Amino acid sequence: MKRVITLLRSLLLVLLVALLLKILVWDRRIVGEVEGVFLTYEGAVYREAGLSDWHVGERLGRVRFDDGSTAYLYTVEGEPKWLHVSFGWDGREYVRESE
Repeated sequence: MKRVITLLRSLLLVLLVALLLKILVWDRRIVGEVEGVFLTYEGAVYREAGLSDWHVGERLGRVRFDDGSTAYLYTVEGEPKWLHVSFGWDGREYVRESE
């Protein structure tokens, strides 16, 4: 019984460390740049636009603005050409420019 408890504690510790690494390192990496109304992410250019009905999807990382500030970047569920930059209560939507 003592080995099982030790094993469970070790497993819990490993999961906690993995979660902290994801939150503190992976989700905070800079993945894009915003200059004016344009966002560059993975070599594609997105233009700021409005999207009326959207739901935030997966967190991709952070984007850096002209002034050096950063914000979280998310996918938009059901809209593969759209991205959402979150400022907490507010945000901006960007659509991929035609190539």
